[in-house]
Amino acid sequence: MTIQEMREKIRRTKDNIKPEIVHCMDSNKHEMVVSVREQLYSGIDGRGAPLSPSYSQDPYFREKRAGFFDEDADHWVSCFMRPDLYIAWKMRITPPEASQRLGLPARSSDQPNLFIVGTFHSSIDAKATAQGVEIFTFGWDEGPAVERKYGSQIFGLSESAVGHFNENFLWPWLRHWYLSV
Repeated sequence: MTIQEMREKIRRTKDNIKPEIVHCMDSNKHEMVVSVREQLYSGIDGRGAPLSPSYSQDPYFREKRAGFFDEDADHWVSCFMRPDLYIAWKMRITPPEASQRLGLPARSSDQPNLFIVGTFHSSIDAKATAQGVEIFTFGWDEGPAVERKYGSQIFGLSESAVGHFNENFLWPWLRHWYLSV
């Protein structure tokens, strides 16, 4: 390759790398959604911070409301209950465990994971934007209320998720792309 050809390749790379990164992110947006779900199951948001409020701090448990039928316990449970009872129930249905993809530690028992039967997690989706990918809740009426309660950062990618994406998707994509420029 001549110096002129190398200059031209560098110019083409400089002019096209941002759109190529956006293309990679759009093509792999499902991987980002999977990472967000894993973060939430681990009890953290996109900043890597614990989801807040924790069960023991949640004002929800101080509000009187109707109950629900706990099929596992085979009895009616009041939603106006102590957080420790809710924590025990959550430990049965979604026990904390370390994440496989992102290597996140298991959440504490007091830490929400926004998962009961998976409705909210299933409502998380992504779409391409000019800047990359936007992650959001879609198709479940209560999804926006969950986002308001826990903040929009629940849809962000933590440092672990960004590292996982870069290593497994972006860098291989860019290597392949660069060789073809």
